[in-house]
Amino acid sequence: MKDVLEETETRIKRLEAEIELIEERLHFLDRVGASSKYQILQRRTKTGELYIMFFVVWGFMGLILLLYLKYKYSEILPFSLTPYIGAMMAFIIIPFFYYFFLSKQSEPENPINYLEKKERMARLALNRFYIPLKEALEEDDHEKLEELANRLLQGEVAEAITELNEGDPKVMAYALYLYLNRNSVHPGEINEVMTLLKNKPLKKLLLTISGEKVSSPHT
Repeated sequence: MKDVLEETETRIKRLEAEIELIEERLHFLDRVGASSKYQILQRRTKTGELYIMFFVVWGFMGLILLLYLKYKYSEILPFSLTPYIGAMMAFIIIPFFYYFFLSKQSEPENPINYLEKKERMARLALNRFYIPLKEALEEDDHEKLEELANRLLQGEVAEAITELNEGDPKVMAYALYLYLNRNSVHPGEINEVMTLLKNKPLKKLLLTISGEKVSSPHT
């Protein structure tokens, strides 16, 4: 169990260092005015989106009017409305297509948002998984370990574990369930899960009940 706790502590320190580094980057970007720059760009993007939506709504209203005139007065009008209806449909479709396809593909990633998201994921993994895991192992608290396994099956903790490449949360949850039920599981089942498990602390945890020496690649 000592190796498991040491590996878990290593993971905790790594995430704490990563959070500290992200905070330093965010403070630096704020000092050089990058935060204000990206806020201005975001406002411009939102303003452009509002203009596009305005043109789409305006074009749709014009199309409805043309269709109404064509239906009601087509026999007395001296010219055909069909070309105008086609042009109005294009007027609606082109900005709509741009908004939902081209603008999303060409929009650059905002580094501020990326760093903030990464910091949030790191804090989630740290505070809602690794620190409680260490405490539960130290106290041999089975109820807390089962709660951690349930957290890994869905929600923010599972998302954070996946985003940070800490392993497959479902496989990690299964590993915890195996550990909790170690007296009733078959050794072959443990070995099978260990071949899929990439999270090093939990892999070492399963080693304590398998008795096998299995190399654990760092995630």
